[in-house]
Amino acid sequence: MSGGGVTDSVFEDGFKAIIRPNCSMSPRGLVTFVICLTVVSLSIALSFLSLGLWMVLPFAGLETIIVAVAIAASVRRASDYEMLIVDGDEVTITQNRGGRTRTSKFQRYWTQVRHEPGATRLQPDRLLIGSHGRFVAIGADLTEADKKRFAARISTVLRVG
Repeated sequence: MSGGGVTDSVFEDGFKAIIRPNCSMSPRGLVTFVICLTVVSLSIALSFLSLGLWMVLPFAGLETIIVAVAIAASVRRASDYEMLIVDGDEVTITQNRGGRTRTSKFQRYWTQVRHEPGATRLQPDRLLIGSHGRFVAIGADLTEADKKRFAARISTVLRVG
């Protein structure tokens, strides 16, 4: 499983961490990749068409469309993030997934961090932050080891204040 990345910083009376999915290519690089793939695929398909094998052309077009849709989904996912801010007595979690933003706030004193293992080996661990029975799962883009490290870091930050 490829994990995302955490960027954190400490400021005067608080802490800020941003979790983003792992995106190995920029959106511009992905568009360039799709264009190159399209040129190669259509070149091969047109050479088969010149030999009278016209059925290759629709499949090459379908292949190009499927790859372009997958790349578009990847580009959209690249803008997702989770931001955790500990500022004074308040903990704010902002999650942006697919263009939808959700914000949750907790009192720092009561906020707990839980790292729960998955119910089975195939289910990922969950990192929960919250209080009074209301918890928010964060860090879905992190590896299991990164979730443990991040949970320890957040627990330390919450206690220090």
